[in-house]
Amino acid sequence: MNPTSRYTVGLRFGLIAGLLYIVLLFIRYNFFNKSPVGFGFFAIITYIIILLVYLITGMYRKKELGGYGELKEIFQSIFITILITEFSYILFNFIFLKYVNPSFWINFKTVSLAFYQQQKLPPEQIEQAMKGLKDIDKATNLGGLVSGFGYSVVIDCIFGFIFAFILRKKKPVVQGIAEDQKL
Repeated sequence: MNPTSRYTVGLRFGLIAGLLYIVLLFIRYNFFNKSPVGFGFFAIITYIIILLVYLITGMYRKKELGGYGELKEIFQSIFITILITEFSYILFNFIFLKYVNPSFWINFKTVSLAFYQQQKLPPEQIEQAMKGLKDIDKATNLGGLVSGFGYSVVIDCIFGFIFAFILRKKKPVVQGIAEDQKL
């Protein structure tokens, strides 16, 4: 497989991951909004799927490089994918929670409170759980999303770096010399 541009794999998988993230967010906000447990569980599943896309990006880049890739080359593609994916997340959340369904968090807080009461949790636990939801709508305004972008990119890059570290494989020196002599 001939390497094309060093950015092509990251851009391609970034667009795929971004679209996938948007679809999964839409599903979460529309079909898993009746229970905080289901909402949280689907959020975890979504994140695992996105991490798998980052891993596949690294594997594809390594394959494109002929089965050998330095940490920098593999991580570069993963990093581009991360940036596009997290930007898609911010853009979707901003549009959906600001314009499409601005009362989402209010409704989710109401549903969550009813869920906790139905589970017969003690009032202290309910109060603690609801405290966690108190300022969640502030985290989804533009300022909160931008700061969340930075945080998410850092966390994703840690996973991306681990994936690139695992996938890296240097070209054997003997093979490199043999290829140079053929030229």
